[in-house]
Amino acid sequence: MESEPAPVVAEQHTAGQQGAGPARQPLSLGLSPLSRVDLDELLQELLDRVGQVMASRERLRALLDAVVGIGSGLDVRGTLERIVESGCRLADARYGALGVISSDGETLTEFITHGISDEVRAELGPPPKGHGVLGLLISHPHPIRLADIASHPQAHGFPPNHPPMHTFLGVPVRIRDTVFGNLYLSEKRGGGEFTEDDEEILAALAVAAGAAIDNARLYTQMRRRQRWLEAAAEITSVLLGEVQRTAALRLVAARAREVAEADLAMVLLADSDSDGHIRVEVADGSGADLVGTQILVAGSEFEAVLGDGHLTVVGDLDHAARW
Repeated sequence: MESEPAPVVAEQHTAGQQGAGPARQPLSLGLSPLSRVDLDELLQELLDRVGQVMASRERLRALLDAVVGIGSGLDVRGTLERIVESGCRLADARYGALGVISSDGETLTEFITHGISDEVRAELGPPPKGHGVLGLLISHPHPIRLADIASHPQAHGFPPNHPPMHTFLGVPVRIRDTVFGNLYLSEKRGGGEFTEDDEEILAALAVAAGAAIDNARLYTQMRRRQRWLEAAAEITSVLLGEVQRTAALRLVAARAREVAEADLAMVLLADSDSDGHIRVEVADGSGADLVGTQILVAGSEFEAVLGDGHLTVVGDLDHAARW
């Protein structure tokens, strides 16, 4: 008998069944739950540091832009205004001011503001002279940072209609080794206080501001000296020809007032028969009606000028003599 053929058995294997091998397990770093928390905190700190670095880079870029901006012009007044505006922008302050210190180093002779409208400025009256906290920077030229101006022992309060101000930051502005003025900021936007970073960036701006102011002043002096020379050359040219005395003196007064940027220029003459008086020969400007006025020399500011023959700076012309 012939044997029957052996049956053929077909089997199909699927994944996870016999013959498919072990199932693949997820990759593990071998970290415990506590280690994963530490890693998350480390990553968050790293992100915070990156954010701080980026913020610092942005502030540094803003500082460089401000330095370039304040030095873009050679007009002194315009330079001072740009400094105040840049300070407010860098420290995110609502109000700013730059006070120029007088030659005796005791008061403020100019006060340039930013953030206060012309209407409010007019209501406030005369600008501050450097008393209270503002004066503290004059007597002790070092950075000052306050959470509340009113809480300082030297605070004198604010005049009526003054905008409310609490936070304060002030730094001196030096030209070489001399304090030219002080840069003041108030009211940090967002209600916070000025930070140490704000103080450092404002101090850096003050250094650049001193150099910009010095350049502007030197340029102004050079231009004024040039204008004096041009005026002197013009007057000399006129005097070399035929000219009347009064016309020549009028030219002298007009050019002197223009170059000095004064409101009034006068030429006063003393005749031999003046009996101790000097007479306003010509006047150019707002006091032209003073022509012909006789002034007693004795007891006046002009006595030292005529007696010693030296240049004298008169602080108040109204009180210099009996007009």
